Amino acid sequence: MRLRTEVKLLLSAAFVFFIQGKVSAQKAENTAETPSSSASFPVSLYQKATKEESHLLNGPEYVDIRRANHEGHPFFFRDEKTLGNVHYDGATYEEVPLLYNLVTDEVILYRNGLLLQKLVKEKLASFQLNGHQFIRLEIADTTTNTPLRTGFYDVMHDGNTKLLVKRQKEKQDLIVDQKLLERFTSIDKFYIQQGPAYHQVKSGRSVYNVFSDQKKELKKYARSKKLKFRKQREESILALVLYYDSLKK
Repeated sequence: MRLRTEVKLLLSAAFVFFIQGKVSAQKAENTAETPSSSASFPVSLYQKATKEESHLLNGPEYVDIRRANHEGHPFFFRDEKTLGNVHYDGATYEEVPLLYNLVTDEVILYRNGLLLQKLVKEKLASFQLNGHQFIRLEIADTTTNTPLRTGFYDVMHDGNTKLLVKRQKEKQDLIVDQKLLERFTSIDKFYIQQGPAYHQVKSGRSVYNVFSDQKKELKKYARSKKLKFRKQREESILALVLYYDSLKK
């Protein structure tokens, strides 16, 4: 208990970050005084926090079971560890080497550069990776009036209107040149939160339907910016959400 308290105090001094009932895409700022070896400071904190006694290391081992013959990978952004921040089991950790598996919706921790370990989903409130802010939403099984399901969501915009993206990949087993090929394909789903309700959007038309009170202005804006929903769906949806919020100020 003493070590756990010490870890929390050290991490709080290096990185202040919390979520209180609402989605927040803002980056936390380091408010602690940085020692002379500032470049190694977050890493040293992580190393101290990830001793055997640390509660960050309470998840099961992760085993990569990809086939030798595969196309693509199951991870977010790249097929290699990336330093990120996690808010886990009530404590915040900086500069943690991570992978995010989009097939299984699991965040994976590198330990000692060799062992891969899964973070327990229910204890991981949020994490930052590759410049993206992810939060975990718990959706009750009895909830029928929302398209969302329990899992991690990428917060693309957090204003009066919120835009969340469910990052996913699908694994397919194919026969190519008489050989079994494992292929990974991205499948992203976009959700706009307006008031208490979430709406899944897939095209410009579906965005206009959600923002029906500014439909005319949004169409005019989309034409002026030459938004292309088929080729650049994510960028186009985000542009309309940002513009809609600007109209409502």
